[in-house]
Amino acid sequence: MNNLSIPILLVATLFLANCSKNNNVFLNNRDSDFNKNWQFIEDSCIDASTIDFNDAEWQKIDLPHDWSVTDYSVQDSLHVGPFKKQAVVENDQGFLRGGTGWYRKYFTLNTADSNRVIYLNFDGIMSESKVWVNGKLAGHHVYGYTPFNINITPYLSSTEEENLIAIKVLRPQDCSRWFTGAGIYRNVSISKVNPVHVAPWGVSAIGSDITDDSARVDLDITINNSTNNKSEIEVYTALLDPNGEEIGQTVLPISIEPNSDITLNTYFEINNPALWDLETPQLYTANITLTKNGKTIDQFKQPFGIRSLHFSAEKGFLLNGKPILLKGGCVHHDNGLLGAKAFKQAEYRKVSIMKKNGFNAIRSSHNPPSKYLLQACDELGMLVINESFDMWHKAKRENDYHRYYKDWWKKDTRSMVMRDRNHPSIIMWSIGNEIPERALSSGQKIADEAYQFIKSIDNTRPITQAVNGFWDNPGLPWDSSAHAFEQVDIGGYNYQHQQMERDHKMYPDRIMYMSESAAEHIHETWALVKKHPYIIGDFYWTSIDYLGEAGIAKAIYSKNKDAELPFTMPWPWYVSNCGDIDIIGNKKPISYLRDVIWGNSKLEIAVHEPIPDNMHEIIYFWGWTNEYQSWNWKGHENEKLQVHVYSTYPMVQLELNGKVIGEKQPSTDSLTAKFYVPYHPGNLVAIGIDNNGNEIERKVLSTTGEPFQLVLIPERKTIDANRQEITYINIEITDKEGQVIPFDSSIVELNVEGEAELIAAGSGNPKFNGSLQDNKLRLFNGKGIAIIRSNGKEGEIKITGKNRNIKEHNAYINAVK
Repeated sequence: MNNLSIPILLVATLFLANCSKNNNVFLNNRDSDFNKNWQFIEDSCIDASTIDFNDAEWQKIDLPHDWSVTDYSVQDSLHVGPFKKQAVVENDQGFLRGGTGWYRKYFTLNTADSNRVIYLNFDGIMSESKVWVNGKLAGHHVYGYTPFNINITPYLSSTEEENLIAIKVLRPQDCSRWFTGAGIYRNVSISKVNPVHVAPWGVSAIGSDITDDSARVDLDITINNSTNNKSEIEVYTALLDPNGEEIGQTVLPISIEPNSDITLNTYFEINNPALWDLETPQLYTANITLTKNGKTIDQFKQPFGIRSLHFSAEKGFLLNGKPILLKGGCVHHDNGLLGAKAFKQAEYRKVSIMKKNGFNAIRSSHNPPSKYLLQACDELGMLVINESFDMWHKAKRENDYHRYYKDWWKKDTRSMVMRDRNHPSIIMWSIGNEIPERALSSGQKIADEAYQFIKSIDNTRPITQAVNGFWDNPGLPWDSSAHAFEQVDIGGYNYQHQQMERDHKMYPDRIMYMSESAAEHIHETWALVKKHPYIIGDFYWTSIDYLGEAGIAKAIYSKNKDAELPFTMPWPWYVSNCGDIDIIGNKKPISYLRDVIWGNSKLEIAVHEPIPDNMHEIIYFWGWTNEYQSWNWKGHENEKLQVHVYSTYPMVQLELNGKVIGEKQPSTDSLTAKFYVPYHPGNLVAIGIDNNGNEIERKVLSTTGEPFQLVLIPERKTIDANRQEITYINIEITDKEGQVIPFDSSIVELNVEGEAELIAAGSGNPKFNGSLQDNKLRLFNGKGIAIIRSNGKEGEIKITGKNRNIKEHNAYINAVK
């Protein structure tokens, strides 16, 4: 590849102080949806790559797709819904299967596509895939989390003739420490471009000299000429501000040699830039048009944001010059009841729920996320640590990526950085998590190679890795971790907060953050972040529950107070249970304490469930005590229950049915005041009192009445009539006053009529309660959820819920074009 630097005098930069709205509609018609009309079979004994293979009986599907969460065709004592009980090592995967699947799709190009270059673009296939076009192997990919593009032009039939895409996907057994899913689970598109075109991922936008008054944006644009002739073209770049106003344009004539790429550079000086930040995530757009002899031959649209990042041990992390404490959550890629399917709405909902719960940063654990999740972070204002791998050369599971790292790491790292480098939400690249060889000489060499390679593509962000204690290398002292930290710009500490102050004395310039922390240390870790600027944040494991690593978080009762619990739990556990938020998006008890710790709330209340006689509560490392935001304890009248009031008020008061139980000062360390209250139905009230003795606010837990109504609450009343469109319907059992019945676990039967289909239904229960996709679900703590998918047609959608003898409830959604 040649690098062409355009001299400043040849750059035509136009500044419009009072721009009018740009009325020229920019058509980015390169990419088309390629998710519809696939056929699928789960079968490891066939070769379906050939054109003449008979697929008439295969299942017809639209992507994204994850066969691991579909029900087994035969249900018996071993196979229940999509789960296989007693599956070997599959508690890592939540007892959900892998195996081999085949996908096939027929399509035809029209005459307008003749002489075009055709790319297939995959955002992610889980996990090892081979792609055939018209019976010929066109490409393969081994890492389930990175995107890839295949130029299929050489394999295509003539226009107006049918083409066949066949894809074999293998998700091996024992390939991951958590649920992966199986299949083409992310977006697929097809690009039809002129032989002279902006290369895939070919635009880089970098902001510099950023102040409130001005900023410079440099654009590197890579253009591919796949013809056998030299090409003379003009490159028009229009810069649009967040309101869509055109604020500048450059025009560059260039010459490209046959069958080559060229990278050109242009720049814009922007007055009063709209900076991207957490509260106002402003996005600019570079619209790039290639013309030849006055005719448009290619168009490309690149969103980006303008913001400055600064990290130091003295000042911490500054975003646009302002200090930010990272209130982080580690996030796995699955979407709960959907499995791994990365619908755009599911990814946006995930980020929105995290933001609503006070998080301002995501660590993509332990792999690159979908493009939709990063778009959501850009648009909603969420920071991201984009992580590449969970292992290098040494295995964590027999069939994991360590088998391919040596040959594939550079390709996969390049895919991650090239696709994601324009996302303003990304503040760090991570080269690994808890790497076994991190402190060995071999690991240092690998880390250095990864560091230098990323910096060669993007030198605007720091590089990190997450370093754990040496449970995986018995005998090595913590001080040996210095070798791992030397290889990166910022050090991530997994569960080693106790080492940070000591390490700072030895390495005063080291910038640190908790890359993983557990519920057990919820107070200590955030106290360190607030105390020391060199500790820039805390990433909790995890913000949201995920499938797999079944039951790593639990609180179990035992007669033996010293009982030891296993790392994961056996069937019927299938969810990790370590999130602040459950798999359907509801707050869990620990999240209320975090609200107080982070300053999102000043007063919360929780009640521990009655502990059985002669039993002790054993809480595992990631677990949380069995407390609830509930005052429904029928059958335990007069029994003393433990009540926690979490508060930053100097004094709290507790009342039951108007009678004062007591007043206490919350601990300054734990922000907790503990009471023991005999249970009587009614209203339990926590009151926050200021230093002058004035009542400031109240939080109330009320005993609910009997179940009275089933309520279906659509999260959106209108959706697009598009097969990629999904939406969520929250389901609750309430009393006459509209209060959710806390421990209701009754069954709800659903029916969907009109222009949509039910694709998932269930609850936040970390233990199995049935199929994830049929029309019956068992509520958990009075709540459940249904997920529907548009059938692509306009019209009304009616969702009906039935429960016990309660009157059925209907919800309505409109699908519009």
